Amino acid sequence: MTEANTLGSLRPRFAPHYVLERELGRDGMGIVFLARELMLDRLVALKVLPAGLSGDAAHRERFIREARTAAQLSHPNIVPIFRADEIDGIAFFAMGYIDGETAADRLAARGPLPHADVVRIVREVAWALAYAHARGVTHRDIKPENIMIERANGRIMVTDFGIARDARTTGMTADGMVLGSVHYMAPERVAGEDGDGRADLYSLGVVAFELLSGKRPFDAPQASAVLLMHATRAVPSLREAAPTVPAALAVVIEGCLAKDPSQRPQSGEALADALDAALRESQTGPQSTPERVLDEPTAKAVWLRAAQLQADASRRVQERTAQAEEFATGLHSAVPTSGYRLGDVASAAVEAGIGEEFVQLALAELPDDAPGKPVGRDAGGTRVERLVLGNAEQSIRVSRIIPASPRAVLDAIGKVLPSHPYALLFRDVVGGHPLDGGVLTFTSKEMSMGDYMNGQGTNMLRYHLSSLGASLLRVTLHPVAGDANRCEMVITTDLRSGISKNAKIGFGIGAGTGGVGATIGVGIALAASVPLAIIPGILGAVGAIGYGTMRLVRVGFRYSLNKARGELEHLLDAVQGSARSQDVFGAPWGSLPPSNRS
Repeated sequence: MTEANTLGSLRPRFAPHYVLERELGRDGMGIVFLARELMLDRLVALKVLPAGLSGDAAHRERFIREARTAAQLSHPNIVPIFRADEIDGIAFFAMGYIDGETAADRLAARGPLPHADVVRIVREVAWALAYAHARGVTHRDIKPENIMIERANGRIMVTDFGIARDARTTGMTADGMVLGSVHYMAPERVAGEDGDGRADLYSLGVVAFELLSGKRPFDAPQASAVLLMHATRAVPSLREAAPTVPAALAVVIEGCLAKDPSQRPQSGEALADALDAALRESQTGPQSTPERVLDEPTAKAVWLRAAQLQADASRRVQERTAQAEEFATGLHSAVPTSGYRLGDVASAAVEAGIGEEFVQLALAELPDDAPGKPVGRDAGGTRVERLVLGNAEQSIRVSRIIPASPRAVLDAIGKVLPSHPYALLFRDVVGGHPLDGGVLTFTSKEMSMGDYMNGQGTNMLRYHLSSLGASLLRVTLHPVAGDANRCEMVITTDLRSGISKNAKIGFGIGAGTGGVGATIGVGIALAASVPLAIIPGILGAVGAIGYGTMRLVRVGFRYSLNKARGELEHLLDAVQGSARSQDVFGAPWGSLPPSNRS
């Protein structure tokens, strides 16, 4: 990095208009900074032409001209360009800041992606390309690094649109601008032709091949060898590289890689339609897994529970939102009654105003078998529960902002939770990949006398969860906006079944104590010829003892509640320590010697 390209040297030159906060990335064509536009007080991504290229007037003019051309594009899947200009001799353009990750980042973190996810990504890029091509703009550098996945809603955004490379006037490898993109270059561009929008679709086909298989269709150590492969070598079989990819989808992707542009999809719309058709065929084929269907009572219970979770999270346990209440009570007029696909249940709840996170948490409480359904009583509990336990919390929720990437935190969860002393059993993931908002579920079986006899009584988390009647822990990850190296980890557990169990036990003990005491007291009083006027006092005293016994159950429940919350905080400490030690030492916390743990 030259001195002219450092953050410190660039900040004063942009100071009247932008505050440069940090570098986001760089390639041969420029350096991208996260910046705050002072006039509108908004975050933008500022791409600066490197000093070595800014000295070339023709190159600088082309950079600004093509950025201005791309700025004319307005599409939901294209990162908007706000300004293309020069400041103090430095060419730059400002574009929308997307809080998320690139397709390259996701592939590196997770390996080959599910084919349904790849279809969604490629389809939205194809829509963006169709829009641009219809307006005479081609991208000429479609690659995973230029495809953003927005963190909040999963929307796909194409970046660097229209910032083209001209291989005929700029050396292929002299300045590194083209070297990073040779793996995605269409044969006609290898031959020195400009090509048209179908060359972008070829590049998109290469991206799809890579996202599905984890491999590029053409690869070699030398850039020239890769370019020769694109121009002369037959298209490799996607199904050989990734056998689980549906055959219909493989045909579409391989069609994008045809050497002759006339043999490829002729437009972005045509490619998007072909992908949709291939996905539908794969979902309706004989080997496809049907989506789980919930009966009406189960669907209603999920909606009700999701609304309660949302209300609880916002400290309004006694009040559900009007939309959620309306949806729960007006179900018959809103949806058919023959059954509800799981995806439709989630979508309907979100449409009714219930946060998606709480819908997934409610679905995570469902048992594996279809007939089961979550408990559907009101958040306040039954009269017996309120008598014995008071207004007991319906769930436990602990959270922590961990200074590590979501990927590192997920790795730490996988190491810490199943290991000693927590010994939690992984159950399933509900609602998609945990890095996309899916819910990790873990179970903790109730403690038995045999566990104590076998020396397992030191697992205090299991002990206190068992006391509360809670056996299912749900873990969610929430990336911190604007900071890829921080992540919020949230653990929740449902207490409703445990509340019911403890309340019944407490009421039974209290009533039993009071009944037996009253019988004995009255019997003694009659046998001793005690005046009848004293008997009501005896009954009152015995009733107070029974009620006091129930109060002791309440105290014990709240004690276990606080202790369980404390143990979950310790669990967060362990996950944070594991993520941090892996960052520093390259090893998880659990693998360090005991003397090195804190």
